[in-house]
Amino acid sequence: MNALLAFFPRPEGGTAKVPREWAEASDWFVIFTMATLFFLLGAFVTWAWVIWRRSTKPEPHVRLLMELEDEKEREKHAATASEEPESRAPWEKSTDWWKRTED
Repeated sequence: MNALLAFFPRPEGGTAKVPREWAEASDWFVIFTMATLFFLLGAFVTWAWVIWRRSTKPEPHVRLLMELEDEKEREKHAATASEEPESRAPWEKSTDWWKRTED
């Protein structure tokens, strides 16, 4: 029965008389909601851009600290890699046991 109501002519102002002040308030509510949505979307996009920018192009003093930290890590890694344990158990082979050596 309700499907048939769609074909009946409607009055110009709708089925119920709504004061104009209410219609204006509902219009402003939609405008305010959309403005808030776009503001929050813009804030999140800006926040993501700032994070991306700081991670790809750090400030000079931060870049210097990062380079110094990398240098320390490389030195520490080189020092531990070059050290060969001097005392091995009889069943342990050297780390290069699989390479052919021309003795």
